[in-house]
Amino acid sequence: MMRSPEIYGISPEDLENDRLLVKRRANLVHSAATLLDKYGLLKYDRKTGVMQPTALGKISSHYYVKYPSMEIYNKHLKPNMGIIELLKVFSLSNEFKYITIREEEKGELAKLMESVPVPVKGSLEEPSAKINVLLQVMIKTIKFVFLSQNSSIKLNPFLFQNRPTLEDSKWKDTL
Repeated sequence: MMRSPEIYGISPEDLENDRLLVKRRANLVHSAATLLDKYGLLKYDRKTGVMQPTALGKISSHYYVKYPSMEIYNKHLKPNMGIIELLKVFSLSNEFKYITIREEEKGELAKLMESVPVPVKGSLEEPSAKINVLLQVMIKTIKFVFLSQNSSIKLNPFLFQNRPTLEDSKWKDTL
């Protein structure tokens, strides 16, 4: 920040008044701690500045799960949820927010939806349904018998990379 303050939106006057950017860094720490406290990932005493991690925060940190996903889990996870509801909640994870359903995928997704072991809650118009189907395919290693090499469904590498991490964090969160 001190080498290129303009990149961080620090004006020359701010830099002149706070040469070591102590106030700026303290504000960043306070903002982050307040946000993590809001989502239950950290206990933060604003008066003393003392921070204590929560169990949920440790899980989130260990598995690199972003706070919006942890908020979704906190909001939707309930005791005694069935596997259908768990997969639905998991498919709502923030890490999957940029996955879309293309028109040419709908037929193949419908076929896959019929072959997954757990019924998918929701319609194929929802991206969470696509994620749910693809997660089940990866978990159960269902063969893509419907998919040719020229398939319109492109398995997102991000989905493959983040599935184990998000799964582990979700299961630990439910415990």
